[in-house]
Amino acid sequence: MHLLSILLLGLLGLLPYSVPGAAWVASWQFTESTAGWVTNDMVSKARITREGWAMDLKAPDPALTGPPMDWPAGQAGQVTLMMRSDSDALGQVYYGTEFSEVRSRAFVVTNDGQWHEYRIPLPKLETGSRLRVDPGHQAGTVTLAWIRVEAGAEGFREPWATGRELRGKKIIGGGQYTTVGGEAATTPRFLARTPAFFDAYPFDGMIIPAVIDGEWAERLGLQRRDYFLHELLWNTVPLSYEALTNSVADLTSVQWGGVTDNFLNLTLVDGARGRFTPDLADDHDWGILERNAAMAARLCREAKLQGFWLDTEQYGNYRWRTASGVPEFETNRPANIKFPLGKDSPELLRRRGAQWIRAVQAELPAVKIMITFAWSPDAVGYEPLQGTIGFLDGVLDALQAPGQLIHGYENTFYFGQGAGTTHAANSGIPDGFPGDRGRFDAARTSIREWRTLSANPVKYDALVKVGMAAWIEDDPWNLWSGWPSGTRESFWSNLPLALAFSDEYVWVWSEHTRYGQASNTALNPFLASLRNRTFNTGREEVAELKENFEQDPLQHGWHFDFDMLAIGRKKDPDAAVPVMSPEAVPYGWDPAEKAVCVRTESSPGTGGQRRRYVHPMRPVHDGEDFRATLEFRVKAFGGRPEDPMVLGLFSSDRTLDRGSLTLQINAPDQVRVVLSGDGESQNIPWSIPGGLRTNQSYRVDFDSRGPSGSLRARLYETSRESVPVAQIQLNPLAANRSATWDELGIALSEAPPILRSPGEDSKYCLQKVFFNVDPAGP
Repeated sequence: MHLLSILLLGLLGLLPYSVPGAAWVASWQFTESTAGWVTNDMVSKARITREGWAMDLKAPDPALTGPPMDWPAGQAGQVTLMMRSDSDALGQVYYGTEFSEVRSRAFVVTNDGQWHEYRIPLPKLETGSRLRVDPGHQAGTVTLAWIRVEAGAEGFREPWATGRELRGKKIIGGGQYTTVGGEAATTPRFLARTPAFFDAYPFDGMIIPAVIDGEWAERLGLQRRDYFLHELLWNTVPLSYEALTNSVADLTSVQWGGVTDNFLNLTLVDGARGRFTPDLADDHDWGILERNAAMAARLCREAKLQGFWLDTEQYGNYRWRTASGVPEFETNRPANIKFPLGKDSPELLRRRGAQWIRAVQAELPAVKIMITFAWSPDAVGYEPLQGTIGFLDGVLDALQAPGQLIHGYENTFYFGQGAGTTHAANSGIPDGFPGDRGRFDAARTSIREWRTLSANPVKYDALVKVGMAAWIEDDPWNLWSGWPSGTRESFWSNLPLALAFSDEYVWVWSEHTRYGQASNTALNPFLASLRNRTFNTGREEVAELKENFEQDPLQHGWHFDFDMLAIGRKKDPDAAVPVMSPEAVPYGWDPAEKAVCVRTESSPGTGGQRRRYVHPMRPVHDGEDFRATLEFRVKAFGGRPEDPMVLGLFSSDRTLDRGSLTLQINAPDQVRVVLSGDGESQNIPWSIPGGLRTNQSYRVDFDSRGPSGSLRARLYETSRESVPVAQIQLNPLAANRSATWDELGIALSEAPPILRSPGEDSKYCLQKVFFNVDPAGP
């Protein structure tokens, strides 16, 4: 795996708010002077104007360096700058007493010549640290108005992925459990015979290796053993489609459930070990490869796969055929020429790439090809990617819509891997690879700008989609049997943000994970929740919902919000790194209670974040007929009334104070109904005789009676359902009917952080839920 572009992309976060209590460390205005900042030789015509410090940039590395700062020890920070630019779309900020690529963060520049504010988070720095700002990397004009720097003990957090950012996106699982041989391989035959595989499979699709059985391999002159299709596909092995009929039959009999988007593995490897090495310049050899490609496309069509996953890293070297049939390296060629694209000219590869995709689309016109490394700086000088750009240029030349290429840039799967993991240690990055929002934004921008590395930028814009990659070891839920938990190989990337910044697909790599194994079929709650938020099946937004929580609700559409980088906990003190932990979130399904239970804990750094456990529903508003019912039981009233228990209807992409209809419980005698929208919110206290009691089941009903505007809330004790404990009529017009509710469930406070009262958490359980657009109810 190659790390070159990790350093090129850098790290960033664009923050919508500052943390309360943050203090200014430094501030520079550039309308009268450069305020102690200096430029390098890549900046020319620098001049002070009434608007700020204007300058011309030259490629490749224009830089502005500031004076030392009196940084408060042990605090993280944020740099904010006001700039306008018509240079390129990527800037970069370096920080520290010494500058290096690993101590920098990239940020996306809106290069439209207008003023924009940019906010970039900083880690904990040493006193005397300085900043270097690279406002772009290409020629252009930039004006910088001001820079300010803040620091705070709590740090600067940014919003995690919203529901709307995730919808329509798809997670495609791959990795060693799909590519190795023997019993560990997730082959078509294994999937057909192991329906339990999908009970704990948390993704929207998978990368599948088709299999050629040993009998057919022997007929082709190979050793009698099973081969993966991609081991032979790039050789002069004249494959017969009959050799794949067993795989097709198995795939068509698999019970996929909600797994909708699957891809055929087309890794570039030489499984024939030199016996059938192709010469791409030879038309006879090429003809075999072209027919093999068409056969793979036919398999995808008949098995209803989306297309190919094309791993372009070529780890094997060319071997050359001799008259005796024994492969050996050709004496006049270097031994590091990579198979199968490394020995030929860009012109030949471009011609062959065009022929290859024409053969593929003749069988599968709508083929989707997800590529691990496509056009990128990696492919220019990284040895295993020799020839990749030339071949893909040809593919792009001849590709016709609705076919598409997905630039699933592999290096994004490092984003989020924590301190102490193997790749962080090997790369000399002690704090790991923060997977922040701006870093993914920069990656997306880079993928779009790499159009200039292709021979056909216009067609690149039309037919190349932005993908991402993530590395997720399902630790501790579905590791290989016997594999230890919490090791340096316990990776997870920031998968939610990878989805948010992709056009549609994110492929996941896992090396020590195997789903469907008899010893463990547990469902990873984080990955299951994330999959449910992608809305891939099209059946998530229900018009009717009845839920009694007798089974894990994550298996049928419920989900919760979480920050992927804040869930780590060490499994035990001796573990090398943190792993995903349910203890890191305040809610979860309790099978003994047959309920979703939640504690109203405060969480530093999560102000303004959505913290809910909900099921999607068909969007409704207070002018429609519907009933929503939630049955609950309070287990303990805590000591912090500013952290209420919240039950009701929510808008998925709005905070509670901008779009919700809820029951909120601050204390036994502090119960209220809240209706919020863009207009005037209603916050109506309820008088409960004697107050709410612990361990008593209650039911809250919300009824909307259509265009008349009748909106009523009632509260019952479930043991006495004939007479409500309290009821109230609301005036929906006060909220301007601006909010559409599309979630039903429970939530925690989403207010920005404030000074919290000392005291225990409240605890309560959601026991039953009913929703129907028919107000007659159950």
